[in-house]
Amino acid sequence: MSKGLDCGTSFYIAATENSIKKQRNAFLTIDGDANRAKRMLKRQNIPFVEKGGKVHIVGQHAFNYAQIFNAAELRRPMRMGLLNPDERDSLPILNAIIGELLGKAKENEVCVYCVPAKPIDQDRRVDYHEDVLKAIIEQYGYTTKVLEEAVALAYEGLVDDNLTGIAISMGAGMANCAVLYQGMTAISFSVARGGDWIDNNVSADTGVSLAKVQNIKETSNLLDLSSGKVYDIYEENSDESNVLHAIRSYYGALINYLLTNLKAQFEGTANIPQFPEAVPIIVGGGTCLVKGFLDVFNEQFDQENFPISVSEIKIIEDAHIAVAKGCLSEALIIEEEQNENN
Repeated sequence: MSKGLDCGTSFYIAATENSIKKQRNAFLTIDGDANRAKRMLKRQNIPFVEKGGKVHIVGQHAFNYAQIFNAAELRRPMRMGLLNPDERDSLPILNAIIGELLGKAKENEVCVYCVPAKPIDQDRRVDYHEDVLKAIIEQYGYTTKVLEEAVALAYEGLVDDNLTGIAISMGAGMANCAVLYQGMTAISFSVARGGDWIDNNVSADTGVSLAKVQNIKETSNLLDLSSGKVYDIYEENSDESNVLHAIRSYYGALINYLLTNLKAQFEGTANIPQFPEAVPIIVGGGTCLVKGFLDVFNEQFDQENFPISVSEIKIIEDAHIAVAKGCLSEALIIEEEQNENN
């Protein structure tokens, strides 16, 4: 059975024709006696990884613990869309997460996974990141192929537009962008800002812990970025209001930064296709899921100064899992080709 794997900074998401599985890409190290910690975690059926005498809680459980214990440090195997060079324990964590989501492959099973495009605002390459993920996935027996994240999103969201348009994947670590004409990629790039960039700045500006900022952004019923929505930042005990106000500010800054760089890429590339008609912009990824996201995007988008005519701006259906489904669609085609050749 073919599988698609979205390898995100915040979540890993695996897609098959029959299922979607998610796991938060995070871990938390438990201090104290390792054997006692393992017994406690086994009793609760909580996944963990042991390495170098340390016990690490993996995935959503790690995130939950970080909300309860303020002193607990939630750690990430990835940062800004790529492997986190400061986390030496990250590889066994990723191995555990990928193994849980994919399981062992049956004969000739294909897994297409995604990586970010090369960032234009950070002096890092994606080669090592790509090779490490390939090695981990292949050890579970899969035949692998890699796909750029925004291209995978386009494969899911631009089908009705002859694979023509602009696909933007708003992740936690990065925002990825691809411009396609009839399936051919004219531009692809990433910027090293995403949902985490918003969270870090909101936390710094409001004095609220990063874990709590993330929790408010993901679960607050009050979060609404719609035009005209105002939060009372002078209200007593208004930590949440301050956070919500700051979140809207930094969403605007992030989208403006992305669109400014997209416009610059159009102006700096000679082989941009001359689109005969206006094309859509589709947006996916977890960072675009907040209520009112399109209001902020439209506030920042300036059609008069944008280099091509845009027909519509929309959030793709099932935005959080769309990249994984785009990877799956590619895996299914590869599997079909293999069967035809056998």
